[in-house]
Amino acid sequence: MSAGSELAGVMVALATPVEESGAVDTGGLERLVERVIAGGVDGISPAGSTGEGPKLTREQRVWLARRVRGLAPASMPVIPGVPVITIPDARCELDALSEAGASAALVSAPSYYPISDAAVLRLYQTLADLSPLPLVLYNIPVFTKVRIAPEVAAELAAHPNVTGIKDSSRDMEYQQQLISACAGPEFSVLTGTDSLLVASLVVGARGTIAASANLAPELAVGIYRAFTAGDSAMAVRLQQQLSDVVAACRRGELPAGWKAALEIAGVCRAHLVPPGSPLSADQRDELAALLAAAWPAGAAAR
Repeated sequence: MSAGSELAGVMVALATPVEESGAVDTGGLERLVERVIAGGVDGISPAGSTGEGPKLTREQRVWLARRVRGLAPASMPVIPGVPVITIPDARCELDALSEAGASAALVSAPSYYPISDAAVLRLYQTLADLSPLPLVLYNIPVFTKVRIAPEVAAELAAHPNVTGIKDSSRDMEYQQQLISACAGPEFSVLTGTDSLLVASLVVGARGTIAASANLAPELAVGIYRAFTAGDSAMAVRLQQQLSDVVAACRRGELPAGWKAALEIAGVCRAHLVPPGSPLSADQRDELAALLAAAWPAGAAAR
């Protein structure tokens, strides 16, 4: 993937299967990657929020990128998350991810000190100037407490090494402002909110990086394909089912619900990266019942 390449379609915000100790579960990772590829995803984004990237070491994030790159088709984008702490550390990680075969990097702003719009702009301009990989901006204020203002995103969209933004704000008014401000063929706005996928596509988003694609990739993929084929009725029907799956899995601390659902589906264990806590037994039973009602095809597969 080169700078300026269009990001589009359904990419999975890949979970990170781990052992109870926190070590990566390589067998679970391989089963999960095989599952999402078979489900029709257009790209893979390891070590983001669903992938618990900020709780992993830099070495683990780079290893994940290298392993996923080896498991995925050569033409499939692999876009690992980079949680910025300092600019020098982020630069080292971007260099290592490039050597590991990543296609681009999903870069979130530092989350400790509040920073101004001007500082957000300088941060991403500096990293884009230095990075061997194209950058995808990551707007997820619930975790970073940083909102990438539409006018900042628009200025960054003109940078030749910035290719798009993932918006996980769940704010459709903001997303519309982003799409309007950043209009152009070489910059993509992607939603990170699975339950708003149809709405996002209607207003001009080019796809999604979605947690739900770990568990039920066929739903988000089906929505995107139906929408782009002009079958809005089918897209809306699938969206309702996907929204029910997402609601079922929104319990516990992220991504405990998705990890429990993947264990129910026989993909990997429900362990979170330490110090994260998995769902309780009662929460897991409730999740299993909700999933069986919302996603009968998945229940039948188990």
